[in-house]
Amino acid sequence: MKKIYKSIIGSIIICFAMIFTGCIHAESSLRQIEERGYVKVSTNADFDPFEYKDGDKIIGIDVDIARKLAEYMGVGIEIDDVSFEAVILELSNRKCDFAIAAMSYSDEKAQSVDFSEPYYYAKQAIIVPADSNIDSSSELADKRIGVPLGFTGDMYCTEHFPNADIHRYDTASDAVLDLVSGRLDAVVVDNTPAKKLVNISNGKAKLLDEYFSEESYRIAVPKGEKELLDKINMCLAQMKSDEEIDKIVTKYVGVPEGESVDLVAQIYKNLVTKDRYKMIFSGLATTLEITVVALIIGLLIGFTLALIKVSKSKNTLMKILKFVANFYITIIRGTPVVVQLFVIYYLIFASAGLPKLLVAMIAFGINSGAYVAEIVRGGILSVDSGQYEAGRSLGLSGKTTMLKIILPQAVKNSLSSLTGEFINLIKETSVAGFIGVMDLSRAGNIIRSQTYEPLVPLLTVAVIYFVLVAVLTVLFSLLERRLRSSDKR
Repeated sequence: MKKIYKSIIGSIIICFAMIFTGCIHAESSLRQIEERGYVKVSTNADFDPFEYKDGDKIIGIDVDIARKLAEYMGVGIEIDDVSFEAVILELSNRKCDFAIAAMSYSDEKAQSVDFSEPYYYAKQAIIVPADSNIDSSSELADKRIGVPLGFTGDMYCTEHFPNADIHRYDTASDAVLDLVSGRLDAVVVDNTPAKKLVNISNGKAKLLDEYFSEESYRIAVPKGEKELLDKINMCLAQMKSDEEIDKIVTKYVGVPEGESVDLVAQIYKNLVTKDRYKMIFSGLATTLEITVVALIIGLLIGFTLALIKVSKSKNTLMKILKFVANFYITIIRGTPVVVQLFVIYYLIFASAGLPKLLVAMIAFGINSGAYVAEIVRGGILSVDSGQYEAGRSLGLSGKTTMLKIILPQAVKNSLSSLTGEFINLIKETSVAGFIGVMDLSRAGNIIRSQTYEPLVPLLTVAVIYFVLVAVLTVLFSLLERRLRSSDKR
């Protein structure tokens, strides 16, 4: 048993070492970029036409500007897609060299990052249903208004329309989908994406002539990176002089793809056009990878904690381990998985350099471990205590009795609950997209934002999840039936 305790303590020490290592920020500079040979850029690919996904590629006005900046700097580029709320965190934790995501300047943001000179000026536009009687912003005071969360439209409407019913969305396309469905009276968003959204609304939405609240888009860099900021400003000035930015903007304010008139046409548009089905397959593969690895991690953590909690040892070390186990399980079960994902990615492993996919696996494994621990503990307690005593009376050690007699029965008793946890784990991975991991749900959302048609992508994702769950349920039912039949022999 001492070896087991030493292994557990060693694992805890390693985990704490990784945590503290992740909290150490590595500085980023222009010289390091040049030595590395490429620049790391963060964006949020949910704001067409500035940054969005075309198949598995990230494109858009901001992306082209970033690529042109890298070209002017004489280096390559690596673009990372994260949620808009996480862009500032990426910079603060120095996970990127600069961020470009249609970001406007604010004094609050400037406390955390430094901003370049403006590269684009935008105004707020109002989108309304095609048959709406709303003619100006003065009529929005008591209306249902949709805004992209955290954008200028959100802040403007909150300040100027206190009596309005404001609905906040992760993407502008989601807001316009609700608009054409009759759930909103208007959507307030930047003028360039507003034009694109109206173009692809198939005549169901229109843009008012009024614009207001002009703002500038800027590139953000980590605080104190003056040399890099000066280089970016110099490159932007050259791009403006060469009219490169105007050419890029003109390129992306495009034409509608055309209206889908039936289900077959919608399926073709959402899954076949531009090989969008590949995003679904790629997302499915990622979801399965996260689930399998997270399950293994969860089982290892869960069984370890369960054995600690049911241990009859009363020494000081075991009391400490039981306290840690109880504290861990309480915290994990008492907080949402998406909050845990953010904490693990942006705080614990802030600058550890681990790939997002690996961090997601660890995060979901840690979450699953708490639930598996309680399931296995319940299974162990369901085994008659007399069997443990019988094993000991036969001369077996406590460890052997637990491993050879108690645990097999506990697993058999807990199989249905463990199956439920596995199924829940598959569905919980759908929040991995919050840190930019291209899982199945995020793939569906990206397609939906590109085609403006939610039915096919969301239904496709739902069907795939249903099939996965159904197959797993059948497999575990067969396993459970076989185990029961073996008891009768």
